[in-house]
Order: sequence, then structure tokens, then C-alpha cells
Amino acid sequence: MKGREFKDAMYDGLAKLMKALANPARLEIIEMLSQGEKSVEGVVEATNLTVANASQHLQVLKNNNIVNSRREGHYVYYSLVNDDFLALYQHITKFAVSEIAVLEKTMNRQREDNHATNAVNLEELESMINDKNVLLMDVRPPSEYELGHISGAVSVPMNELLCCLKDFSKDQEIIAYCRGPFCVLADEAVKVLSENGFKVRRLDEGYPEWKMRQLKSN
Repeated sequence: MKGREFKDAMYDGLAKLMKALANPARLEIIEMLSQGEKSVEGVVEATNLTVANASQHLQVLKNNNIVNSRREGHYVYYSLVNDDFLALYQHITKFAVSEIAVLEKTMNRQREDNHATNAVNLEELESMINDKNVLLMDVRPPSEYELGHISGAVSVPMNELLCCLKDFSKDQEIIAYCRGPFCVLADEAVKVLSENGFKVRRLDEGYPEWKMRQLKSN
């Protein structure tokens, strides 16, 4: 294989991978799967895509070795191919927010609207996680909490939060987290809790970022 032929083949393959990622719906599916394995129906519930659209996007991701699939009975379950890809996705999102002004501006406006500008980063969380005066709250759906969660976190799904306010102490500081920096569940939780007189901040990132940090430290 000549040099030009080799380079064209390699860049063509790389471009196909990038093209598979260059779709908003597929990027959201990747965020959903970063929480753990999901069926097609689970992806539909989390993203509001139709079954047909979700299946089509998942097939594109599978054809480009971004996700794996397995069948169990009548259901097909999908997961990210490995943690290396998850790390790549996290690097892309972090770079995008820090280097693309409109994304940074949108992120800041979202946090301001929900009283969530004073976010906690993962390094700060590590020093707070064993503090009895801090309540770490996972506001994702219970199924995602069961697949994996930050050590010491309690599950309080966003759709149940208002019913549980009486169970929390206003003497504690609450740290709410969800799927990651683009997930709005933690922002919504911060707004509800702060408006009800609780001391609360959101985790700047989410469970997948914490998971990767733990893998690096082990």
C-alpha cells in the first residue's frame, strides 16, 4: 500500500467514526449509555426518541464499534463498547464547553436560571464525601442508580423529590448529581431545594465522570 493510499484509508475510517458521532440524538444516547446498559425501550424513555429512530441511531453506533448489543428474550440491550470510549466522550464534552463560547454561555445560563452556579467539582467532593453534615443525592432514575452510583449517595429520583423534602435536614448541605454536565436533573433539584430553604449545590459533573476518576486512581 502506497503512502497516499494508506493515509486516505486511515483518514476515511476516522471520518466515518466522527460522522457517527456528529448527531445530537446519538450523542444523547451515548450519555444515556454512560450510566449503564439500556434496552431500546430504556433509551426511548430517557431520550423521547421513537423506537424506530432509537433503533436506527443505535445501529449506526454499533456499526462503528461505539456500542455493543446483546439479546435477552424479546429485548435487545446496548452498552458502550468500553471505558476508553467513555473517556474519549468525556474529553470531547469538556473541551467543547471550555473552548466553544456559545456552549459555555449556554451552560452558564442554565446554571444561573436554576441557582446552580456554585457547583462542586470531583476533587472537592472527595473531601466532602465522608462528612456527616453533607448529604450526597443521586437524582437520576432508580434503574440508573442501581447500575452504579457514587459511594455514599442516596437515591432520590427527581420526580419524587418534592414528596421527600420532609425527610431532609436543613442543617446538612446537599450535593445533588445526575448523569453529567449536560444533564438538567441536578439543576432542577438544586432549584427546588434552594427554593425550599435547603443548602444545596450540584456536582459539576456526574456519575460517569466519578466512575472514570475512580478507575484512574486504582
